[in-house]
Amino acid sequence: MELSSKYLKIWKRCRPLLKKGRLGDFEHAEEVIKVILNYKGKLKLDYEILIPVAMMHDIGHSAILPEHFKYVTGPEKITNGKLVHMLTGAKIADDILKSVGYENKKRKEIVDMISVHDYDQLKTGEDLKKIYNTENKRIFHDIDSLDRYNEKRIKNIKKIYPNEKELLTVLKNMLKLFFYKEFKEIAKEWIDKKYSSENGN
Repeated sequence: MELSSKYLKIWKRCRPLLKKGRLGDFEHAEEVIKVILNYKGKLKLDYEILIPVAMMHDIGHSAILPEHFKYVTGPEKITNGKLVHMLTGAKIADDILKSVGYENKKRKEIVDMISVHDYDQLKTGEDLKKIYNTENKRIFHDIDSLDRYNEKRIKNIKKIYPNEKELLTVLKNMLKLFFYKEFKEIAKEWIDKKYSSENGN
């Protein structure tokens, strides 16, 4: 993965934190960066915003230690964990961007995006268009969401939904959360390919 020195400064600070976080966070960040760098669609991508967000969006998990989870309680434990990692990640990202002298206006936008990037998983019933209220937020949401449909991520989701029919329903329901048709169609293709090959079609 070839990155300019501007992004390498950030990536150098991110990598140890991502490796300290959840299993797979580092690989996920790499995958999302690659999707952005290799994008050939119709949308105009703002690399100066999207690449740092891709690097740092899940960095907050590095600050949530196993012993912290006893304090993340109640029926919404997973949801609360998501909220904590977004807010913690926003603070860590802000510190990293300040340390590398990233342009102030761009830094604020990146931090804002990280603080809400998984908001669709909180199930608040709010209108998501009000939360993902910029094109950068919507584009990143969809690119980040695409990773849920790759082979490796589906295996992880299977641990939560071992019933194949229920898993397929969950994956199809998540398609409704995409903002852009082109990303939704890629995710749908991956679902169709996976399940048609498993059924011998």
